[in-house]
Amino acid sequence: MPEAEAPPAEATAEPTPTPEPTETTKAASEDVITFQIGDMEGHALIDGGFTMPVADSPFAAAQPVEEISAALEEADLPGDTMSLSLHPMLMKTPDGTLLFDTGTGGPPAGSLMTSLEAADVAPEDVTHIFISHSHFDHVGGLAKDGALVFPNATIHMSAPEWEFMQANEQQAAIVSAISDRVETFEPGAELIPGLLTAVETQGHTPGHSSYRVTSGEESLLYIGDTMHHFVISVEHPGWKIAFDTDEPAARAKRQALLAELAESGESIYAYHFPFPGVGHIETAGDSFVYIED
Repeated sequence: MPEAEAPPAEATAEPTPTPEPTETTKAASEDVITFQIGDMEGHALIDGGFTMPVADSPFAAAQPVEEISAALEEADLPGDTMSLSLHPMLMKTPDGTLLFDTGTGGPPAGSLMTSLEAADVAPEDVTHIFISHSHFDHVGGLAKDGALVFPNATIHMSAPEWEFMQANEQQAAIVSAISDRVETFEPGAELIPGLLTAVETQGHTPGHSSYRVTSGEESLLYIGDTMHHFVISVEHPGWKIAFDTDEPAARAKRQALLAELAESGESIYAYHFPFPGVGHIETAGDSFVYIED
């Protein structure tokens, strides 16, 4: 977001209040966490997770394993393994039932359908799906055996991301299944007036989008894969990750977004952070830290 213009020298600017942290409460199932954004209710839905040796993690392709392990241990985490959660976000709104990303659709995760059921939502109830990007752990749940999993949903993704996905032969089966239901938007477009805006965060993929949900005075930014790990990506934002298609752009976007979030106090929803991934960013020395709400 651009910075607000400074007030004239003779004017006295009102201080900008720091947003209150987003409140989270457990729902009927441990696979579903409910949280509030203003008057809107959101749900974090477990799809699964990956645990891998640090040496096999996407960060180890460019950084020494010893440095990654040391950073994890400094945060009181095991230094030999790394875990990433997968949890799509659901919102029930006057404009429909909105789902943000769809998980893997099967092993090694694939629990989204169980989580949706616990949230009292059937696949037919979902009216809009907003895709951050087209990596398999975000779009694998869109189709199964050539058929749509969410038959009544319009699938939204940025025009550059849809072009990127169609060019990926490994995604051909999903592309064929969803083509008639995809609506593209230009990066940064307002998608639901007053409620949902796409935020251009390309770099991880050519059309990667984050999504800002706004309700009254509060907002939350769904960050997709702008950041992957709640310690490594946040406290060491300059470190590379193997899956970025444009690494310099992704790194610059991540660093700029962290600075913006630390200044604004805006809540985030982080798909790969520890479940439920709802929190905010604070400055810590010359870097940043993620605080779970």
